[in-house]
Amino acid sequence: MDDTTNRALHSLDLAPGASLDDVKKSYRELALIWHPDKVPDRVKDRATAKFTEINEAYQWLVRNPEKLRMPSSNRSSSQRQSASRYRTSSRSSQTRTEHTRTSASDRSGARSSADPAAQRIRNAARGIRTDVRAGLYICPEIDADRAANFIVALQLSHRFTGVAATVNDLLVFYDIDGSGEEGMAITRSNHLINNNAGTLYNIADLVEVQLKEGYFFWSEIVVRRRGSRTFELAGYTENGPGQALVSILRNLIGNDRT
Repeated sequence: MDDTTNRALHSLDLAPGASLDDVKKSYRELALIWHPDKVPDRVKDRATAKFTEINEAYQWLVRNPEKLRMPSSNRSSSQRQSASRYRTSSRSSQTRTEHTRTSASDRSGARSSADPAAQRIRNAARGIRTDVRAGLYICPEIDADRAANFIVALQLSHRFTGVAATVNDLLVFYDIDGSGEEGMAITRSNHLINNNAGTLYNIADLVEVQLKEGYFFWSEIVVRRRGSRTFELAGYTENGPGQALVSILRNLIGNDRT
């Protein structure tokens, strides 16, 4: 592996053997941390330099994916050199399998036109379709495997207890990191959740939602609660999925008012 690729991996906190999916996931995480608009003024110059570094590293690797390829005997499951704030390795494969199986049987029910929650989402998402490449899934086309990872990750935090227990509880799902473990979702219980940003909102309490575009492909979804004059950060998304989520949320909020 050449020096440029090694330096790019190092900039993204990755080790040799990382896949292109690892590169994209790490870039998204680091971009959230080092975004110049998200740091105090006293460290803005440093953040800008770091943000530029990780963006250049990302661009090099996605434009030269062949540089990542190594003989299979030398490949290892790439490990981040610093632990993610939200990921955990303690998830059991058995639990994942159980949730995936549950979701497989539940999804057939979600397709039924007699399901009022699913029908409500379909109405709110009219004209918006599942976009697998962007990681946006709309009921009944929720990716069972990725959504199962998300459900298991939710259960690791007491904050999300009771909000979603199976894949069938997710009516809209945006896969932030490519693995399903970190994401934003609209649930059957009428909640907006984001385990990457640690946010949880009852959609019935919201009166306004906006998309604030940021650097490159990242945007912020901000929401305002009933009785409040200030907006709160609900999470970060890529521009395309962000526009879709905001549109769906606005339709849901409008329906709740009527």
